[in-house]
Amino acid sequence: MSPAEVVRDLAQDAETKDVLTLFEEVVIAREDLLWLLVLVPLAAAAYVWAARQRRRGLASLGSPVLVERLVGSVNHASRVVAAVVSVLSVLLLCAGLLRVQYGGETTIVPATGLDIVLAVDYSKSMLARDVYPSRSERLAAELQRFLDEADRRGDRVGLVVFAGAARGLPVSRDARVLKLYLDKADPRTENPGGTAIGKALKLALTFLIDARRAAAAGLEGGPTKSFPTKDGKAEDIPPSESDQIVILLTDGEDTVSRPLEVAAEAAKLGVRIYAVGIGSKSGEPIQKFDAEGNPDGFVTDEQGNYLMTRVDEATLKDIAKTTGGDYVLVEPDKFGLDKVAEWIRDLSKGQREDTVTAHREEGYAFLIIPALLLLALSLALPERKKGP
Repeated sequence: MSPAEVVRDLAQDAETKDVLTLFEEVVIAREDLLWLLVLVPLAAAAYVWAARQRRRGLASLGSPVLVERLVGSVNHASRVVAAVVSVLSVLLLCAGLLRVQYGGETTIVPATGLDIVLAVDYSKSMLARDVYPSRSERLAAELQRFLDEADRRGDRVGLVVFAGAARGLPVSRDARVLKLYLDKADPRTENPGGTAIGKALKLALTFLIDARRAAAAGLEGGPTKSFPTKDGKAEDIPPSESDQIVILLTDGEDTVSRPLEVAAEAAKLGVRIYAVGIGSKSGEPIQKFDAEGNPDGFVTDEQGNYLMTRVDEATLKDIAKTTGGDYVLVEPDKFGLDKVAEWIRDLSKGQREDTVTAHREEGYAFLIIPALLLLALSLALPERKKGP
């Protein structure tokens, strides 16, 4: 065998292996929709049945010669092609709905994950501009960086945004959703006003408890839900398979709830709370905003004196001490969450096993687009033959 033939054979073998590898990497993301493929033979059967019905109808008209003259201009070839093309389009549409995926990247999520809930103060005092461009904008940028690091570590993170009330997202590995939620949060639109630290911690504990129950029920990563017992009361809270913590970030003092009572509940569950006070100890004036959200001076009392907001360090330290956590004050001239990152690194590793996550490329476009083109072709085919 000549060298040229050897090279050609090796190239053919390589191409064959590449094709086989491609097919091995193709997966169906929605196997629960495989039943849709039943529509393909049904569509074909419908065309066959319709053709037979037409023939029977023509036969019942009477004289074959007269019938032939009536249907002589019908383009039977176009009808057959249209039927075949339509069935093929149904096949491709069904295959597209199955979400065929291929290739992509596979990453290993290490077993260093923690369950973390970020409780972030978004009251109007976070609009203070003692930090450029403002406390809230600077904090949002720092949290984006924190979420990127948590994603690399394999942590599951939840989010609570609060002012006078609390709302948020349960713990998950999807940092993209949390970032989007933070992007939409704005202290100017948070109602009611105030700083309800206790409500925020209560919601954070709810998210962590639901994560425990979901893991115990084999639903890790699924939606947050409750698991009542037969008598209607909540069942005993299972132990956590990994360390669970709450990181509280606030610049004010609680005015509407009892955070120390919630901290005691967290301590019983083994959940540690790490508190981060934002702002200066001397306090900052509270800014006012008009109906359109634009700055409109500062809040004053009846005597015209500026009302100040300051970090309630004593309460935050008590919260952290009660749960075995820690406290740090982040002042405007040294704004950052480096201390928080240090806390996370020092915590013990979770007990979850390594998981493999595959990020595959979606291939539905290669099926849906040809299907639509085939449908357009079937509609464009002429029903009648062109005249002489």
